[in-house]
Amino acid sequence: MKKTIIPFLLFLSLMVFVLSSCKKETEKPNSNQKENVTTSTAPKESTASQEKNTEPKEVKLTPDEQKKLNVFFSNFSEVNLKPFASGGISDEDLINFGVLHCYKNNFKLFEKVDNANAKIKEEHISASIQKYFDKKVSSNKSTGEYKYKNGYYFVQLADGEAFTFSQVEKLNDIGSDKYTAFVNVYTAGSGWTGDVHANPKQWTGEAGEKPELSGKFRATIKKANDPDGKSVYTLIDYIKQ
Repeated sequence: MKKTIIPFLLFLSLMVFVLSSCKKETEKPNSNQKENVTTSTAPKESTASQEKNTEPKEVKLTPDEQKKLNVFFSNFSEVNLKPFASGGISDEDLINFGVLHCYKNNFKLFEKVDNANAKIKEEHISASIQKYFDKKVSSNKSTGEYKYKNGYYFVQLADGEAFTFSQVEKLNDIGSDKYTAFVNVYTAGSGWTGDVHANPKQWTGEAGEKPELSGKFRATIKKANDPDGKSVYTLIDYIKQ
């Protein structure tokens, strides 16, 4: 009887050992599980890479591009445009810009009323607003600066004002055809005739005539192409620094 029990116990011990080994093997993580863990971290690496690639990149301007942007921003500084955030410019400020912009840059559009006053059709004001802001006013109306009546805006004739212009100090590409511009505004006497695009260190003139830094702005602009394929810009925001 003892001879029979001993082989049986040995056989039973062997079976327990084999079953225990199989159970431990099945509990080990397989190779597919390891690959899944690695894949789950991939989006984080991709996002970090994308964020790095979308950082603003400074644009190296050619002399022609520099002059074009200087002129673009001078349209705003010469009329003393009020600072505004994206979507925050009022109809009144848009109208004031349009009227004074035409007065300073396209006076032939005005019709003389008398020796002290002139008027301009509303369509010319709307065209200027559309060109520089890609916007339309809700309605044509009088502002604190200009009277509106029967399709015309009225202005008082004046001259001898200070000469104000802008220079772009730096331009950053922020993607989607949008750019951040850092703009310096200068004011000179009305008789100053120097080069507005020159390095400020090169300017000469008597006290009160020579251009002086009078403001700094950070602005967002959007670039597009006109029907002739030339680059045109519109102003999105204009923040005083």
